[in-house]
Amino acid sequence: MDALDLFKTAPREVTRYFEAKETRPSFDWRDVAPQEHAFAFTVAKSAGYDILDDMKAAVGAAIEHRQPFEEFQRDIIWTLHQKGWWGKALDIDPLTGEEKLVQLGSTRRLRTIYWANTRTAHAAGEWERTERNKAFLPFLVYTLSTAERKRPEHERLVGIVAPVDDPIWDRLYPPNGWGCQCGVRQISRREAIRLGWREDGRPAFVIVERPWLNKRTGETVMVPEGVDPGWDTNPGRLRGQNVSRFLHDKIEAMPASRQRIAVDDIVQSPVLKAMAEGHMPKAFLPVAQLPAHLVAEMGATTAVVRLSSDSLGHILHDHAARALTLDDFRSAIGIMTTPSAVVRSASGRAAAMFGVVAGQWWRAVVKSAGGGGEWWLQSFHRKSEAEALKVVERAKRSGKLVE
Repeated sequence: MDALDLFKTAPREVTRYFEAKETRPSFDWRDVAPQEHAFAFTVAKSAGYDILDDMKAAVGAAIEHRQPFEEFQRDIIWTLHQKGWWGKALDIDPLTGEEKLVQLGSTRRLRTIYWANTRTAHAAGEWERTERNKAFLPFLVYTLSTAERKRPEHERLVGIVAPVDDPIWDRLYPPNGWGCQCGVRQISRREAIRLGWREDGRPAFVIVERPWLNKRTGETVMVPEGVDPGWDTNPGRLRGQNVSRFLHDKIEAMPASRQRIAVDDIVQSPVLKAMAEGHMPKAFLPVAQLPAHLVAEMGATTAVVRLSSDSLGHILHDHAARALTLDDFRSAIGIMTTPSAVVRSASGRAAAMFGVVAGQWWRAVVKSAGGGGEWWLQSFHRKSEAEALKVVERAKRSGKLVE
């Protein structure tokens, strides 16, 4: 780290990634799936010790203020000693019920926690900037590690050139192992061609996988050669995907009365704002709950409507003449829960809902997918009263109005 950087704070896209993590105790690092590390902050052997919030606060401060490891360790070590999380101790493995002699806190473990979390936070921040700039710098090139001792298996990755959206970056985006200091550089199409990229459908690099057995869970997973188990992920991309799955799964499991409250909370939360600002590409959020009679009429199995980051961008930004803001969206999206009228499409797989908020008519179009197991918001915009009533009257005559 450049000594001058110690007097600066980290970019907001770096700190935002770490701040959004929930704390999750674990007994072993293999207890938490690699993808979940993009959503949860965990420390192995933390189960049963009241240290996670303290540790997360210390790591967060280190990330925000770019503290060197020695300063991070100094700030947290006394607390860990006070709470008994230091040295070796006998502890019960919750998976097997066995009593084991385990390593709790140590300088080596703190260094690992510090490195893993600061490095992945910066990687997530870099990915956010990459997504923001890909319109004019649409490629990435894998760059050599800055470590004094370089891993031969990572050196063979140096020079890989692929588009930002290429799935190869889901598996090989650095860091690719404990202590990995490899990186990527965002480049133009012209430079990508100069470095050997060819638009002929040929993959930029063929990933060779090897099986890895997680002895804790008994599960065998495939890991790219040269990549440490648990590091074949892209933390920035996974963050948005994991938030999406987590929120959707939680809400689907709620009773209908709780669903509506939870969806309203999400719509008003900073998460939707982050998605609107482009900080959660390829993500989705639950944004509405359809009325029960419409769900039954359409033969669907869910009432929750999802909104993708792409569709939100389309709704807010692709129609400048409509001047639709996020606040407009938040105040009016409730018309989908209590619409004034619902018009079914000819295919029976989509519906347009009309409603009034503060004297303004709105139209929302949702589409059913996944055999009725999913609803997606396709469009959302203002309508004049005359336009709305004309569509509703026409639907009534053609039998497409949902009663």
